[in-house]
Amino acid sequence: MGISNRQPASSRRPPPSGIQPPASTTRHPAFISPLLFLATFSLYALTAAPGTLFGDPSEYQFVPAILGIAHPPGYAFYTLLAKLWQTLVPVSTVAFRTNLLAAAVGAWAVTAVYLIVSEWGFKTTTRNSPLAPLFAALSLAAAPDFWQHAAHANAHIVSAGLAATHLWLLARWWRTGQDRWLAAFALTLGWAATHHPITLMGGPAYALFILAVRPRILRRGRTLLLLAGCLLVGLSPFLYYPLRSPTAPFGPTDMHTWDGFLRHVTARGLRVNLFHFGLADQPDRALVFWSLLRLQFPLPVIGLILVGLIRLARRTPKLALLIYSFLFTHLLFTLNTVQDVIAYLLLPFAALAAVAGVGALALGEFLLGIADSRLQIADSNLRSPICNLLLVLLILPWPLLQGLQDLSRGISLRDFTAAEEWVAAVHQWFDGRGEGAVLLSDWEHLTPLWVHAHTQGEELDEEYVRLIYASTAKPWPTWVWEYIEEGPIYLPDDRAAVRREGFRLVPEGPLYRVVAPPVTDAVPAHPLDVWANGRVHILGYDLPAAAVRAGDPLVLILYQRVPEPMERIWMPYAELGPVEARWTTDSRLLTTQWLPGEVVVERYELPVPFNLPPGEYPLRLGYADLTGGRVALPLSTGGTTVELATITVLPNPDAPPARVRERALANLDNRVALMGARARVGGQVRRAPWEEPLPARPGQPLHLTLTWRALASPQDSYTVFIHLIDGAGRYVTGHDYTPLGGSAPTYLWFPKWLPGQTLTDPYRLVLPADLPPGDYWLEVGMYGMTSLRRLPVVDLAGNLAGDRVILGPVRVEAD
Repeated sequence: MGISNRQPASSRRPPPSGIQPPASTTRHPAFISPLLFLATFSLYALTAAPGTLFGDPSEYQFVPAILGIAHPPGYAFYTLLAKLWQTLVPVSTVAFRTNLLAAAVGAWAVTAVYLIVSEWGFKTTTRNSPLAPLFAALSLAAAPDFWQHAAHANAHIVSAGLAATHLWLLARWWRTGQDRWLAAFALTLGWAATHHPITLMGGPAYALFILAVRPRILRRGRTLLLLAGCLLVGLSPFLYYPLRSPTAPFGPTDMHTWDGFLRHVTARGLRVNLFHFGLADQPDRALVFWSLLRLQFPLPVIGLILVGLIRLARRTPKLALLIYSFLFTHLLFTLNTVQDVIAYLLLPFAALAAVAGVGALALGEFLLGIADSRLQIADSNLRSPICNLLLVLLILPWPLLQGLQDLSRGISLRDFTAAEEWVAAVHQWFDGRGEGAVLLSDWEHLTPLWVHAHTQGEELDEEYVRLIYASTAKPWPTWVWEYIEEGPIYLPDDRAAVRREGFRLVPEGPLYRVVAPPVTDAVPAHPLDVWANGRVHILGYDLPAAAVRAGDPLVLILYQRVPEPMERIWMPYAELGPVEARWTTDSRLLTTQWLPGEVVVERYELPVPFNLPPGEYPLRLGYADLTGGRVALPLSTGGTTVELATITVLPNPDAPPARVRERALANLDNRVALMGARARVGGQVRRAPWEEPLPARPGQPLHLTLTWRALASPQDSYTVFIHLIDGAGRYVTGHDYTPLGGSAPTYLWFPKWLPGQTLTDPYRLVLPADLPPGDYWLEVGMYGMTSLRRLPVVDLAGNLAGDRVILGPVRVEAD
């Protein structure tokens, strides 16, 4: 007699009213999800940053350690979670172990996507296979944006982990009908509310889904009471603020008041960044999303996402309601925000990875249909293995190839030690000097110093230097004037606003010293006594490094002086072997502004060409009269150049292919290539470089789409400029902005653009209504966000060719 697996009628419980669970699915082997978590965590841990990073990542390391309060909205849940992690996982430094927390949360989000797709599984012959859920999880794990956030301390990966948890718990509740999963969802939703408001953007989607699955839930008082209780327990991390704020060693001290509490948790001061774009900008914002989506998932995966969206709508409208509304609210908010866009997109990217898994399930069904109708495999025991084998061959290579590509492009932060080197350099520069200096610093450069001070006991002695946070509440020159009498002032980087105020910025070690002119005490490491045409005295130079990789910049700091005022603009130029660098006058102290007798110290960078063969090359210096048409000036040593040093050029295995450089419209500083530009006014379209003028009328919008390609890891956060200039080269109108409308900074605390990535960057430039008719030209380029110095254009031979790209003429016609 066979053994029945049917339960007695008394033990079977019907699903709660309104729940219609899907057809039963066979659960996947229980060991897969923990193995997936361990594998993903290991990958992220091996590529995690070894210590501090500039900016917010360091704040996320030291604030939990000292139980402070982070910047708005405060991140109470993250702070408590990170403190618990730092206590229970005592490995290495606090900085590194907090980076490991991001790796662990990222691994959990990947695992949650696997579990989501497992819960969404439909009744098919391939339902027993974990391939589709695994494909979805790996697609998210290999997405560059997600991987980058899982390799360093940050709160945004926790936002993604919470959102993935919400979707999984709702899917579990939908499949089982058990309210304990809905209660767990309410608890984690409370945690999310205390973490970051972005996690609540899915709230409308969650509410619609719950009502669609169980329409009568609002009449079930006990259930609502249970959910409310769990939500309140989840909100308990909010109590951290009023309890800790009055004595917090870092952060606001007034969060025990309602005004202080609400101001901070709602990020009142940052609301200007919300809904920045109007209706006319939405096509461009959609193009931005497409560009970023292409960076995260290969085209076949995006194709499966589309298939998954269709399948959800046709087979399970309630799940489609959840996902569609989740994506709509998140994308509508995020794509119309100008801050942390790439971080906020982690949440919809996680949902889209799950949808890709549904697309993979649909592909499995399609393959099964082929096996049934065309291959006519009679043995049902063979159909499923054959379909699974085909699925393995068709879908799993894509996330694996994406991951390998990410590694080859340098996504790993394991060797990224810029912030640690900065901290060491600052300590080395100031320790023991006893000059009572003031280091005026932005947020990005201060936070690594705070990590070392608060978690490793490595504080800077105020007898040597005081750290002052120069916030954006006041302009940089105001900060300088405020502390000008308290001792020597140093800055961490070149600040154009301070230069414009009339101060001199003298490069010294890792810093810039602020000096009221004239500068008289600057001494070069390599003295010279060379005169350019008897007018400019070249006193010497600093050469921080005498070896450089092909493609990287060679830094040269020159010390110069004039005995009498200059009425002409003279500029130095350099030659490295066969390569000539003619620097532009952009953001420099020109000879017409030099004071007689002062020592003028300027920092120059010579981009070494990618195609310069390895070897040793002489570095020569010359001077040119730009007012006289770039005429080379005679030097007192004879000839027009003087040899400074011998430079060793090293091979660069990461150099971009020559075909990429040859196809580019312009190479900006060997960092970024402008691969193409398309301009449109009305129905008229031009592709750069164009010669036939693009017709336009005053008041019309000019749509410009730029295509960038990262040639190497950016060294700075670059701003894109788009200018309309007249025939004399004078600015008429323009638009300066972070790439992709603020959505994709080139460098934010570490390089964001990976070598080889291509980004589509749209702009809408409205011509002034009073623009006079005539011929104009459209120019584009990039400049450093803080220094405002433009990136030079490097030609195919490696020579500098200006600092802008002229796309073509624009002819403005009268109305």
